[in-house]
Amino acid sequence: MKRYIPLLLIALVFSGCATNPASKESDFVLMSEKQELELGQQMAREVTKQLPLLPSNDPLVKYVNKVGQRVATTSDRPELFYRFHVVDDGTINAFALPGGYIYVHRGLLVHFNSEAELAAVLGHEIGHVTARHAVQRYTQAQAYNLGMAVASVFVPIPDAAGQLSNILATAMIMGYGREQELESDELSLRYLTSAGYDANATIELLKTLERLDAVAKKEQQDTTGEKPKEVYHGAFSSHPETKTRIEEAIAQASALQKDGMNYVGREAMLAALDGYPLKDSAENGAIIGHRFIHPELGFQMQFPDEWVIQNTPQALAARIRQKQVYFYMGLKELRKRESAETILKRLFPERHMGEIRSGVKGKYLYARSMVMASAPHVSKAAIDVTVFLDGPRAFIVLLYSLRDEINTYQTQFNRIWSSFRSYDITKDGDVPKIHNYIWKRGDSWKILAERGNHILGRFTADRLAALNGMDVNKTPSPGTVIKNVQ
Repeated sequence: MKRYIPLLLIALVFSGCATNPASKESDFVLMSEKQELELGQQMAREVTKQLPLLPSNDPLVKYVNKVGQRVATTSDRPELFYRFHVVDDGTINAFALPGGYIYVHRGLLVHFNSEAELAAVLGHEIGHVTARHAVQRYTQAQAYNLGMAVASVFVPIPDAAGQLSNILATAMIMGYGREQELESDELSLRYLTSAGYDANATIELLKTLERLDAVAKKEQQDTTGEKPKEVYHGAFSSHPETKTRIEEAIAQASALQKDGMNYVGREAMLAALDGYPLKDSAENGAIIGHRFIHPELGFQMQFPDEWVIQNTPQALAARIRQKQVYFYMGLKELRKRESAETILKRLFPERHMGEIRSGVKGKYLYARSMVMASAPHVSKAAIDVTVFLDGPRAFIVLLYSLRDEINTYQTQFNRIWSSFRSYDITKDGDVPKIHNYIWKRGDSWKILAERGNHILGRFTADRLAALNGMDVNKTPSPGTVIKNVQ
């Protein structure tokens, strides 16, 4: 059996050669175009199930589709049906599936300051489709599997197939390797230039990402006091250093740009974004300065100034800057009616739990106790735990610190606890949204941040500037339309 394995490899090599539509060079691939299109269709169905997508008749989706179709017609595979979608969350990312399914997260869209920047990102994702990068990744994975199979004939090893099953999906959502990402950059510049857009928009977009990285690192260091880690930008995470990419983009843009082929479309892009949430939607809750609101679940909370808040799909978390003092709130869907005290008793061993106090707070029944136990990342912790009941839901709130420091922070814990109450959009406001604003003489990013009560937190001025493609020490000319957040 061993001697026939090389013959199998030779057969695969000869049957897998194809001409790449974008590079026009020979590719070794193990997937036909028919299989590629079927795979893309199948994966698109799964994406629809797992990600929150804006409906196809949403104005922003229609706008993205219009720009995407314009760019796609200039691509190396114009015969494909390209489908453009907007993922309704605050993630800064974009990705493409085989066969022409393109997805842009709203969190990336809101940072565009021209239609040309949108075209640049869509062109980049179209480039992944036209260059068949997913097919190349699939072939690499299959070749690895085959190599593992050959090796296992001689040396028994654990099954690697399961470990590789998600390689393709991971690559498409989180980014490909350097060579493939750079190829998509080059294709994007060619496509958007052929479509009549200003290729220099790519440079502006990369500068915006660089500014967002800088703000995120400032926030991280301010929160933890530790050296900032690299910031994840989804499909942009595996790209080269941003400055290097900017230099390469400038050189390519200068060579490709033609007279009269330089549409920017700043006003069109800003108009398309007006009124959309900056980050989280009402369904996911939103941070407004030091307040958290959740219109969908109908509650809100307020945190003291020194607390940093983070909203994730799994939980609401917060901590005091550079201190081992934390907040956590999780949601539990109940299957039957139980008292808040019963649920609370199941959370921790009874021997660790102090006196349980129960009562009514607004519309919520609650049970509260102090737990003395160890907890992840906090040795010998004191945990102030509460269960709030709201019909079939239980909100589990944990406030904890080192045990010998609990008295220092109990006043703040009580303030946060007391702020938990129901939410009314007419009285309490909506999630932060993009609103176009005309820059006035004397305005600054700091003034806008103060006027909006630092709606984006401690570094609101920096974030507003980055949102508009500018450094915080630069200002637009009076009369310029910019994106503000309210």
